[in-house]
Amino acid sequence: MTTTILTRGQALAEIRTYYVDFADDLATGVTVASATATHVPPSGSASTPTVGSIAAATVPVTLPAQTVTGLHKLDVLATLSNAD
Repeated sequence: MTTTILTRGQALAEIRTYYVDFADDLATGVTVASATATHVPPSGSASTPTVGSIAAATVPVTLPAQTVTGLHKLDVLATLSNAD
């Protein structure tokens, strides 16, 4: 399942943590066991941002200061406690 979340712009010098909540996508009793993130800036050169400590269904991902403005994509892939 894919969930798309749009957010306001991130200033170039700003370091921001985004909190991705998977609660609506989880079956009862299932939690997020681990997660990976990919950041794709307008240049198309992907990087791997820092994933913080996961709390049940919420995954914090921190993006560093950016060097270009434009549309930035942040993809977060979760592995669930039931191995899905």
